[in-house]
Amino acid sequence: MSASRILNLEQLVPMESPHMEPRLAHQAQEPRKVNNLTLIDGKTFLATSVAGDIVPPGAPDVGFFHEDTRFLSHLEFKIDGQRSVVLSSSTEKSFVSQIELTTGNITLRDSFDLPENTVHIRREQLLASDILFDRYTFENFNRCAVEFAVELSFNADFVDVFQVRGVARGEHGQYYQPVVERDGLTFSYRGRDQVLRQTIIRTDPAPLEISGGTARWELRLDPLGKSALEVTVTPQVERKAGRATLYDFDAQLKTRRTAFREFDSASTSFTSSNSVFDTMLRNGMGDFHALRIPFGNEHVIAAGIPWFATIFGRDSILAAYQTLSLNPELAKDTLRVLARYQAKEVDDWRDAQPGKILHEAREGEMTRCGEVPFGPYYGSVDATPLWLILLSETFNWTADEALVREMLPNAYRALDWIDEFGDMDGDGFVEYERRSPRGLVNQGWKDSWDANMHRNGEVAKAPIALCEVQGYVYDAKYRMASLLRMFGDNTRAEKLKREANELARKFDKSFWSTERGFYAMALDAEKKPLEVVSSNPGHLLWSRIINRERARAVTQRMMKEDMFGGWGWRTMAATEQVFNPLSYHRGSVWPHDNSVIAHGMALNEFREPALRVLGALFQAALEFRDYRLPELFCGVQRRPYDEPVHYPVSCSPQAWASGALFLVLSSVLGIRPSAHRKELNIINPQLPEWLGHLYIRNLKIGNSRVGLDFTRREHRTFCNVVDVSGEKLLVNVAFRH
Repeated sequence: MSASRILNLEQLVPMESPHMEPRLAHQAQEPRKVNNLTLIDGKTFLATSVAGDIVPPGAPDVGFFHEDTRFLSHLEFKIDGQRSVVLSSSTEKSFVSQIELTTGNITLRDSFDLPENTVHIRREQLLASDILFDRYTFENFNRCAVEFAVELSFNADFVDVFQVRGVARGEHGQYYQPVVERDGLTFSYRGRDQVLRQTIIRTDPAPLEISGGTARWELRLDPLGKSALEVTVTPQVERKAGRATLYDFDAQLKTRRTAFREFDSASTSFTSSNSVFDTMLRNGMGDFHALRIPFGNEHVIAAGIPWFATIFGRDSILAAYQTLSLNPELAKDTLRVLARYQAKEVDDWRDAQPGKILHEAREGEMTRCGEVPFGPYYGSVDATPLWLILLSETFNWTADEALVREMLPNAYRALDWIDEFGDMDGDGFVEYERRSPRGLVNQGWKDSWDANMHRNGEVAKAPIALCEVQGYVYDAKYRMASLLRMFGDNTRAEKLKREANELARKFDKSFWSTERGFYAMALDAEKKPLEVVSSNPGHLLWSRIINRERARAVTQRMMKEDMFGGWGWRTMAATEQVFNPLSYHRGSVWPHDNSVIAHGMALNEFREPALRVLGALFQAALEFRDYRLPELFCGVQRRPYDEPVHYPVSCSPQAWASGALFLVLSSVLGIRPSAHRKELNIINPQLPEWLGHLYIRNLKIGNSRVGLDFTRREHRTFCNVVDVSGEKLLVNVAFRH
């Protein structure tokens, strides 16, 4: 199939109104279909129905997206005017889907009915080199020849992803009449940013006709005869160099499979006594391969599909942290790419300040036109300390001194941001307040407008100091004190250690509620604590800003039924007046939130709760397509025979949801590396009761590779070191009481 080309403007005829009016804000909250098929190639992705169609046209949960724009808003396959019947559908590693179809009862033109299940149609969709391949193979199992019409309908609305998510927009750019050619058609749109975007569709063989966006073929199949049809959809953006593309389905599929095998062979492998759990981990590994976005020689992890197919500071950092046991190269690349985007100046429109790590970077029309401040945007209060934490932990896993030296200037700037800009009023706590009129009101991970409430339902006023952010800052300073001392800056190291200890003292005094026996979620503008019981204090177990006694109290409170609803920890206790299990942040269950809390519990040697949530997340994942944990699900109390209640617009795959099981698993196994000391410590390993054994191979610690066998016998887990290759590494297995 020949390569695509951008048409000249002289060939385009303007339209007075769009050929398809984009679905508006009130429609953008329709539920995502839980069994949608999703294919990913970095910042390009496809979301379809189980039949492989993009229907209804313009619906918010489906489409072919590239660089924050929907390049295909309608794709529909019909036989003699009727939809096909789906027999089965599946995806392979998020880059190719296989959909088995047949015809329903249709009357053919020679007046006999075509029996059901006698024509088999295999539809294969592949995403490679930013191109969508849509291939059909027809096979006739009737004893006579059959003839029927095949139709494919296309449309492109070129809607910005922010519009798809529900942001209202009063104006749009110039749409053009689709240009019909012998073997396809081209949709064109020049945005208000003066960039021409085109969707170029080519077919092989050429159709008999193309009319109104629908291509039509007349197909004749002899008995046991076969026929094939292939379509390519290419998104083109003016003035941007596209990938060198080979328009060959089989060659592109081979290339993607080869790339996956290379990533797979460079990553840790997990094999257990539970094959379903193994499948979950392999699918998670596949998600991380698919979600990588190339930035020069590095890749950074995109946050998730469909709303967050781009670099996110907080999400990318936490996902990289979760998967250090899987592949530490993800963390190295994430650190470098985020350092490249570190803010250098004050820019209120983008909530930027020197030293700050970005929140989100977009390149769609609305961003380029200045309608939204996301090119890039820095409205995240926690990405900066989290970046420092990731730098420290990556060194623990890799002992990569060159990386640390490369990142040290960025680390100093990040530390300076915490003190100079993060602490807005000089009280020792890091707060946030939006300065951009189009920025985020809330700038922690719970960033919906109503996420931070007092017990009486009053929305907290900014500046807001979140409890978990103080923990992140404590951990960042404590870790950087050790790292800087190792790299020769003893003066700054001592200063950071004193600041961390002082922060821990102030924090306990200001955030601990003696009456409730728990930490406040945050302090509002008047330093009044938000005393709702929430999941935020669970993160304090990870940062270890709190002492052992407080850690035990937090753990015990988290395990009460109003917080632990059976599928995991809710974001807010069910006993709170402002609890809503169907909300985004006030009662839902987020797998990444659970993984961080369980990780903290394991670090504090509270293994049983961590094991319990590992089991809950495992059981929840069984109820989702491809055993994949979504971004979040509803916090409805679990009862016997229940399934998790789906959240209507949850992203899947979502990087930090896909990484959740990896972090909890490595935590309960007590895997704690000190690569710079050439040591790996396994502290009190514990397998859940539903795993008899777990074999880990190719675990990377510095320049060593380790094989470990974990075996469970009754209530005790044993660890056997199978092999160590590469540099010498001391593996210590310790059982502490």
